[in-house]
Amino acid sequence: QRGLLYDRGKFARELEPGFYRYWFWQRQLITIVDMRETSQTIEAQEILTADKIGIRVTLIAQYQVVDARKAIHSVENHVSQLYQDLQLTLREAVTSRKLDELMENREPMAESIREQVAPRAAVYGLELKRVGVKDIVLPGAVRAVFLAEMEADLKGKANLVAARHEIAAARARANTAKLLQENPNLARMQEIEM
Repeated sequence: QRGLLYDRGKFARELEPGFYRYWFWQRQLITIVDMRETSQTIEAQEILTADKIGIRVTLIAQYQVVDARKAIHSVENHVSQLYQDLQLTLREAVTSRKLDELMENREPMAESIREQVAPRAAVYGLELKRVGVKDIVLPGAVRAVFLAEMEADLKGKANLVAARHEIAAARARANTAKLLQENPNLARMQEIEM
């Protein structure tokens, strides 16, 4: 934690962690700033993708105050300012991408958001360490289409595996028939064994 000391309403100096003694008649005020790493959740909001599908996206950001003076003096509330910057950048990122691209490239989108917001956050004394997409909620109809597509993919893969096994069995029978044709004694030996 850091303290910002104000003497008669004017900023005097930044206080390092420790004990300080001030008397109430001195008209001094100390504002405490938490310097620990903190997480902030950008709650799910309805956003239209580039292909006009409404989805709800939740974002998580980890940040740390690195300059207490800038955090207090540059903006009215550094936490809400970061929230708004992340929210606006998330909207821009989602509206410029199609749903398939969002579903496949969540990490690159989150990194892109971090790269865009980090310089703005540095202006008001924050270091944006990490941004991640917590979840993407699809509308019911779109979810049903995705499930049907996944089911069709699984059926197609199962049919492909079955066809491969049938081809392998047919090759084995053809090789056996060829061997029996070339060597008639093999058939007699097989009859004797049974």
